[in-house]
Formats: sequence, C-alpha cells, structure tokens
Amino acid sequence: MIYFPPAKINLGLRILGPREDGFHNIESVFLPTKWCDVLEVCVLDEGEMGYIYFTCTGIEIEGDSSENLVVRAHRLISEKLELPPVRVNLLKVIPTGAGLGGGSADGAFMLKALNEVCELGLSNDKLRQLAAKLGSDCPFFIDNVPTLVTGVGDKLESIKPDFIGHDLSTINVLIINPGVHVNTANAFTWLDNFSNEGFHYADLEKTPIGEWEGLISNDFTIPVSAKYPEISLALEMLKEAGADYIQMTGSGSSVFGLFCTENAIKGTKNALKVQKTQEKASKLEFTTYFGALA
Repeated sequence: MIYFPPAKINLGLRILGPREDGFHNIESVFLPTKWCDVLEVCVLDEGEMGYIYFTCTGIEIEGDSSENLVVRAHRLISEKLELPPVRVNLLKVIPTGAGLGGGSADGAFMLKALNEVCELGLSNDKLRQLAAKLGSDCPFFIDNVPTLVTGVGDKLESIKPDFIGHDLSTINVLIINPGVHVNTANAFTWLDNFSNEGFHYADLEKTPIGEWEGLISNDFTIPVSAKYPEISLALEMLKEAGADYIQMTGSGSSVFGLFCTENAIKGTKNALKVQKTQEKASKLEFTTYFGALA
C-alpha cells in the first residue's frame, strides 16, 4: 500500500507562556497541505515476525535510521502486538527541520499504515495515543484535517474546512524553505514576552484574507527571522509574489503565502509573479511548493 504523509502549516502560532512542567502552552490552527512524502508499506510472505526492512530515498536524513519516526512507529506497535515482516520505503520529499511537520507525518502515517495492512483494528483514538509517544505534532496527522491545537500541542479540536470564510480548496499556498535549520528549543529562548490570550480565529470568517495580518501571526517570526536573514528574504519574496497573507510556519524556517484562487491564479500577471518567485528561489537553492491548500 502507498500512503502520502503531508506537510502541514501553522495558521497563526501563539506562545501563551511557560508551564510549571517547563513546556509552553500554544494556540495554533494546523492545516494539512498536498506537499507529501511517499510511504510504501508491504507485508511480506516470508521473513522474521516483527522485522522491518526499511529504506529511505529522496532527501537525505541525517542520523541513525533506527531513530527515524517511521521505524520508531513500527517499534512502538511491535512492542505491543505481533506484526508480520514488512518492507517499508520512504521517499522523502518534504524538507526536514523546516517547521512543516514532515517527520511527524511520516511517523503518524506509518501507524495508520500498519493498522491497515496488518489488520490490527486500532481505533483513531488509540492511534492518536500512540502517535503522542512519537512527538507532539504526530497526533494531528492521524485525522489529518484542519485542527485547532492548544495546550502543549496535545489538545486537538477538528474545525470545519470553511472556518476561514472560504472553502480551503479555493486557496492556494506557496511554501518557501530557505534551507536553514532552526532549533525549536533555541527559538523559545529568543521570545521576549508572551501573550495572555489567544487569537480570535472566529474573526477570520468575516475578514478578507488580505487583512488577516492584524488578526493572526506567528510569535516566532520576528525573533527567528532576525537570526536568519534567509527567512526574512523568503518572506519578502512572498510579498513580491503577491500573496494575500504571509507567515512563517512553526519555529521556521519555512514560510508560506496564501492566495485567493480568483486573485492569484486566474490572472496571467499574478500567475507569472508566482512562477518568477519560484525561479528566484531555485537560484538561491531554496525549496518551494505551490498548489491547492486542500
């Protein structure tokens, strides 16, 4: 079976301050995109029970493959249930360490894949519980729908696809990854202050996308882009492309621009702006993705 673990973007990211356990409360909306890795999982007729034959192609991932979230997801289930031997290949397309959640998606989709191909009968609730052991972003990818995320990233509330006042299928996204790795723990230390309240996401529905800047933002954008001029450059490129709303995702380094389809795609002039931005990004060895948001 072949699965397509997607990148996600944060539509707004508010850091509400540290907790007694040392973590931080957050508020964000996670949106899955159509920029995907490719995960192939096959049950083998012969081989050692519980064994995984894992290969990874595409973007090179640093570190021991035994710590890849796909392998860890397999280990997590095999410690609880007897699994047949499986062959798994991950084609890595989404940049790593980029604020896009690609690794988290891979791990979560591996849990879902094993549940399906091995006929384990695990509920989504159980899969989310397992995913939480892999990482804070992983449970989101089990349902893989627009979700309001609060707490330390552990409280998930699915929201309607048109919560922004537009059908998400009418929105296009341009993602630019400038190729720098941002350490999330360091990013938290660069925050000067914290807000006492979250965003008013309900206001998005009655506000044109071009006017969202005053309603939602990413608290990491200013301090992180100050450390990495490449991020500032990528944000400026999105402005040049004519995006209606611009933001960094996660703790960086990827940034994205949202385009109303009728404004950015149907007009030849605007479509050329996007194309030229992608060409400029390519010359700088930045990675880009452009397509429908849903």
